[in-house]
Amino acid sequence: MQSAANPEAIHMVDLGGLHARMRPALDRAFDEVMATSAFIRGKHVAEFEAQLNETLRLEGHVVGCGNGTDALALALRALGLGPGDEVIVPDFSFISTAEVVAEVGATPVFADIDPRTFQLDPRSAEQARTPNTKAVMVVHLFGQCADMDALVPWAQEHGLHVVEDNAQSLGAEWRGQRIHGPAGMLGAVGTTSFFPSKNLGALGDGGAVLTRDEALAARVRRLANHGAERKYHHLEVGFNSRLDGLQAALLNVKLGHWPDMVARRQAAADRYDTLISQRAHPELLCPQRHPLSTHLFHQYCVLLPSCSNRKEIQDGLRAHGIPTAVYYPTPLSSQPAFQTTATTVEGGTPRAHDVAERILALPMHTELTPGMQERVIAELFRLLPST
Repeated sequence: MQSAANPEAIHMVDLGGLHARMRPALDRAFDEVMATSAFIRGKHVAEFEAQLNETLRLEGHVVGCGNGTDALALALRALGLGPGDEVIVPDFSFISTAEVVAEVGATPVFADIDPRTFQLDPRSAEQARTPNTKAVMVVHLFGQCADMDALVPWAQEHGLHVVEDNAQSLGAEWRGQRIHGPAGMLGAVGTTSFFPSKNLGALGDGGAVLTRDEALAARVRRLANHGAERKYHHLEVGFNSRLDGLQAALLNVKLGHWPDMVARRQAAADRYDTLISQRAHPELLCPQRHPLSTHLFHQYCVLLPSCSNRKEIQDGLRAHGIPTAVYYPTPLSSQPAFQTTATTVEGGTPRAHDVAERILALPMHTELTPGMQERVIAELFRLLPST
């Protein structure tokens, strides 16, 4: 039993605790792969692709690949995007969202975000559109969907591909009046990541491309296999990006625990909401949940008061054994890598910059206990500036 003098250790992400609960099944999956030596592609990958499709009710095609960044690159390549094309990208995201656009020779065009949901702002996306725009990269950030009722019909009206970066919100659902269905299957093509810290994480790297388009799925699979549909017969120049059999087998074990993992994160988010509302600091903002989207809480990010010193707050929490993180401290338009390879919507992205200065991610994972969360919020409020 933990005591006040010896409290439970708090982790930003507790993979050790998660895997300890699944260890017997993970060990059996490891032993089976070792026994069959099905290390590259093979039955474990096929089984996982099919099981993911069924468990999340995707009703489409799943193509496993090496990682989430490769999945994005494969999606853009399969759509034929390249030099001379522009792709609208939210300015508040991980670098791979825009990096792959530049890698295929297209131009990322950064648009602003909704400051409360952190998702791409449809109005800013429209302002960023030009005659050269061919696609919009919609990032479902932190566990919930962007406004797909606004974005998908708008993209269809202008003949734009909708590419869903679903690395953080696999399993979320959009329940709109015009658009409905699972995240990653609402546009032309979706992608996801199985990086270990993701809600469905491998014990290494991995990713997948998701689509309802059978021909597009076939091209993605071909591109990921050196452009070949059969051995030594290459129809186009591709590259090598494969989800290996061991990771697929381990992911299949975790997929069997999917409802429980989701419920644990959602319960932890509810507890954070309650703890914060009970203390009621008028300038500390909980993450806003879009009423038309489920939220799986890959991260639980608050917005600090504008007068806060985020570094001092983080240092104070760390001194009491409470880790935090900042996703993301620098908008993509301010990254040196994009100074000559991208453009930004006219008027800039002030909301993305404001959020980047104030956002703070609290510990969020399946192993959080009420006691841990009470300590997190008590220390956070002790360090906040007085109103």
